[in-house]
Amino acid sequence: MKKLECPICGGEVEIPDDALPGELFEHEECGSQLELEVDDNGKYRLKEAEEISEDWGE
Repeated sequence: MKKLECPICGGEVEIPDDALPGELFEHEECGSQLELEVDDNGKYRLKEAEEISEDWGE
């Protein structure tokens, strides 16, 4: 497992080795929804997941 830093609280988040970019995780310590990213250098990091809202065709 990889251990990455939560961008919200700075705590440690365990990420499975087979996790894919774009996969969402919830940090149990602070309750944040986080998205896994991989930069151009292949380095993994977490960012706050964007809020997804329903589009009712309005």
